[in-house]
Amino acid sequence: MRYRYYTCDVFTDRAFCGNPLAVLPDARGLSEAQMLAIAREFNYSETTFVLPPDDPRHAARVRIFTPGGELPFAGHPTIGTAFVLASIGAIAADAREVVFEEGVGPVPVGIFRDEQGRVAHCRLTTARLPEKGPPPPAAHDLARMLSLADDEVQPGSACWSCGVPFLVVPVANPASLARCRLDLSLWRELLTGYATQKVYPVAPVGELRWRARMFAPGLGVAEDPATGSAAAAFAGWVAEQVREPSEGTLAVTIEQGIAMGRPSTLHLELDRRGGAISAVRVGGAAVMVGEGTLSL
Repeated sequence: MRYRYYTCDVFTDRAFCGNPLAVLPDARGLSEAQMLAIAREFNYSETTFVLPPDDPRHAARVRIFTPGGELPFAGHPTIGTAFVLASIGAIAADAREVVFEEGVGPVPVGIFRDEQGRVAHCRLTTARLPEKGPPPPAAHDLARMLSLADDEVQPGSACWSCGVPFLVVPVANPASLARCRLDLSLWRELLTGYATQKVYPVAPVGELRWRARMFAPGLGVAEDPATGSAAAAFAGWVAEQVREPSEGTLAVTIEQGIAMGRPSTLHLELDRRGGAISAVRVGGAAVMVGEGTLSL
């Protein structure tokens, strides 16, 4: 059995930056165990497997695996899979939006091309709106878990989810963010049994601009250079912090991967009606890096 694969870097317009992704554009015949083994072989934060859709109106069914298991939804795999399929012609050149079937439900993805017809940018709309989770551990405990001083963790830590939950931890500034080191023993102590074990510290770097990191050792991802599902969940946190405008679209830029030497830029948009979030979109650029064949 031979399977074609492509690799790309997502949330960047430069190779060897952003978040790497492996995509198998035709994964028919692979078992779940084989998909997990392939994800572990690539050892990227995620690998995607493209299958025929259950609904013929949709472009594909997409299964997303980390080295630790399957996810119902993730941002950079969704963006990257759309980019790869559109780039290799598996999505029609005139298609401006497709729908992927993922574990979280149908996920619309917009495809934007440059003047030469090359795919330049993709943008997903979340299947679910942000939901707030249970109260977080105490701020001083979170500071210890992140190897920071107590005053470096700011008020407002919260668990948010758009299908995958993250613990958002605001820290004082980018320097504090750069110093974050996850203490695994305290991480286990604090978050075993909590709604999520994925930690998303953030720091302000300008108006409607944040820098972020994401730690998910439970999924086999010590640190992720760009996390679209976390950016989507972060929309809920942002909406609580930035009250105006209560109507219209709020555009937020998130920088990630700086500490890893893989700078990434994620563009988050949240629509509000009557003060409540009505839609969340996450987008970014991607670049093709490689291709090959797996022999099983």
